[in-house]
Amino acid sequence: MSDTLDIYEKLGGKISQKEFNKMVDEKMEAMGGLCDERTAAMLVAHDLGVEGAAAIKIKDITLDKRNAEFVGKITGAFPPREFSRQDGTAGRVANILVADETGEIRVVLWDDLADLIKTGDLKEGDVIRVKGYIKEGQQGLEVTIGRGGGLMKDDAKITVKDSMSKIKDLKAGLGNVSVKGVILSRQEPKSFNRKDGSSGTLASLMLGDDSGKIRVTVWDTKIKELDPFQPGESIELLHGYTRESFNGGVELQVGSRGIIRKAEKPVQYEEEVTKIGEIVPDQSYNVKGTVTGIDGVREFTTKDGKPGRLCGVHISDESGRIRVVFWGELANAAEALSVGDKIIVTDVQARVNMKQEIELSANWRSSVRKIE
Repeated sequence: MSDTLDIYEKLGGKISQKEFNKMVDEKMEAMGGLCDERTAAMLVAHDLGVEGAAAIKIKDITLDKRNAEFVGKITGAFPPREFSRQDGTAGRVANILVADETGEIRVVLWDDLADLIKTGDLKEGDVIRVKGYIKEGQQGLEVTIGRGGGLMKDDAKITVKDSMSKIKDLKAGLGNVSVKGVILSRQEPKSFNRKDGSSGTLASLMLGDDSGKIRVTVWDTKIKELDPFQPGESIELLHGYTRESFNGGVELQVGSRGIIRKAEKPVQYEEEVTKIGEIVPDQSYNVKGTVTGIDGVREFTTKDGKPGRLCGVHISDESGRIRVVFWGELANAAEALSVGDKIIVTDVQARVNMKQEIELSANWRSSVRKIE
C-alpha cells in the first residue's frame, strides 16, 4: 500500500490504515477491475469526504502540466483494436472522448481498460474520473492512463457544452467536428482499392442545416451506421474531420472514430429556389415544383464503354415547365417519382439541348427529394 500512503495521510486519522487498506481492497473488488489500487484509494477517500487529488477542468489541461486528473462525461466510445508488441505479445487499445462544460479531450485506454468498451462497462453517457499523463496526439492533446494513473466511475453531475457546429462555419483542416442536419441526398456505397493494395468502401451524402449544406463522405465500417437513414431524415455526425474538396470547397469526413446517429429533433433546412420561368442557360439552380411528366429510364454506353442511365422528369411551377435529366444513380431516384409529387432539385445545371430548349442536368453534385 506504499503507493496509496499519501492518500491515506490526507484522511487525517479518520480511520486506521488497516481499515483503509481493507476498504481499498473491497473497492477494487466491487469495481470489477475498473480501477487500480491507487484509483480505488482515491475513490475510498472521496467516499470519506476527502479528495485524493484536486480535479481540474478540461480547458485547463495543458502539456506543461504533464499529468491531469479530471471528471467528465463520455461523449464518444470507440471499439478497441488489437496490435502486436515488439516482444510478440498482443495488446489492445481504445479511445474515448470525455467532456465537461469547458471542453472535450481524448482519453487512451490500454488492454484491460480497453476491454471495458467491448463489454459495455464503459459507454457513452457515463461520468468518470480520469487520472493520466498528457501528451500531444494526432488531433491535439490527449490523456493516456499509464502506471500511477486510473479511471473510475463518478456520481458527479456533468453538463456538457454543446459541441455542434453550424455547417456554414466549417472550414478545411478541422478535427473532432460534430454537426447535425437533414439528409438531402445520398449515393450508394462504392468500393475501391488503396495504394497499399487493401480495399475500402465509401458512401457520400449531402447534409443541410439552417445555415447551409455540405458534402459528407463516410468511410468503411461507419457506412453501416448510415444505412438506416434516407433523404429527409435528420441525423447527427459526431467526431468527424474536414478537408478541402477537389473543387476548392469543404467536405466533412466520417472515419473510424466518427459516430452517426438519429437527431433528437428534425433539422430545418430551406434551399433558395429560382422560378422555372427565370432560368437561363449556363447557370446552376435549385428549383421546386410538381412532377407533371416522367420519360422513363434510358440506358446507354459511354464513350469509354461503361454502362450509363438517365431519366427525364418534367416539373412545373406557376411560372413554367422544364425537363430535368437525372444521370447515373439519380436516375433511380427519378424513376421512383410519380406524377403529382412535389419535389425540390438542387445544384442542377441549365443548358440548351438539341431541340434548342432549356433543360436542367442533374449529376453527382445534385440532389432530389420530395417535399410536403
